[in-house]
Amino acid sequence: MYIFIVNPIAGNGKAKRVFSEIKQTELYHNINKMVYITEYDGHAEVIASEVVKSTVMIEALIVISGDGTLHEVINGTVAEGDVPIAFIPGGSGNDFARGNHIKKKPLQIFRSIIEDEDSSPYWVGTFHFNGTKRYFVNSIGIGFDAEVAKHANESVMKKWLNSIRLGRLSYLFALIKVLFSFKFFDVKLEVDGKQHLYKDCLLVLASNHQFVGGGLKILPEATIQGKHLSILIIHGISKLKILTLFSTVLWGGHIKFPGVSVLQAKKVKVGHIKIDRPIYYQVDGETETFKACTITKKVKPVRILGIKHQEEFVDHQKQDAS
Repeated sequence: MYIFIVNPIAGNGKAKRVFSEIKQTELYHNINKMVYITEYDGHAEVIASEVVKSTVMIEALIVISGDGTLHEVINGTVAEGDVPIAFIPGGSGNDFARGNHIKKKPLQIFRSIIEDEDSSPYWVGTFHFNGTKRYFVNSIGIGFDAEVAKHANESVMKKWLNSIRLGRLSYLFALIKVLFSFKFFDVKLEVDGKQHLYKDCLLVLASNHQFVGGGLKILPEATIQGKHLSILIIHGISKLKILTLFSTVLWGGHIKFPGVSVLQAKKVKVGHIKIDRPIYYQVDGETETFKACTITKKVKPVRILGIKHQEEFVDHQKQDAS
């Protein structure tokens, strides 16, 4: 049985249009399927959790949405064993698709999911706070990028920009707006057992691949791998230089700036942050106020259908085994 989870409002209706195209194909009509349409934030997680606990034999759980809905589906399935996941991007950011080289058109992706044997392992990240364990698909960021994501999500311009396929600009506009009000913070990190103190910090970000914010190459050398996260810390940089720094993020030039630290880590503990107001974190673009947490990798990968096995994954599996 193929299980479809569709978020009809993702990408200003893009996911709904993609699913409508798929429903018109002969291939769609020839497969055994169940279709679920999300109705509220968090609904996809509830659906996914209930489906995988049922007696239905799942060929693939096909998510047609943006990254936020995929985040929900992953959190609803990974604790229940090896559930094959497939993703047809229909959001405004689609960083997961970029990070996993999903470049085909939606109908081509759908055909690959059903007819091909292609699949790739994908190791999601985990974060723990207050005794709760959750998973992230793309990244978790603390500080500046989280406040930018919050403002972008709340922007009245986002829907309009998405409708003309310029959704990335909502993130850039929010970036400029947040820059003038943002307060730097000091943060204690424990990286693979070693203590670090970063003063006047702009952000701390852990990612499974290169992209955030709808295609910004925040960690240009990051690769999908089994044990290590790529960590970015930006600290000790004046606000005047931040605009210059972020003007180079599209192609990854920012990592050469003084005050930009890039690490590889198996485990990161983010401790006390000194600041006189609430500070936000973002997980796959969704924002909450920050609490101290521990960030790691999920040991067992999720199997993503419709993607050819990348050579870089093989290389890192060999490295991790050595």
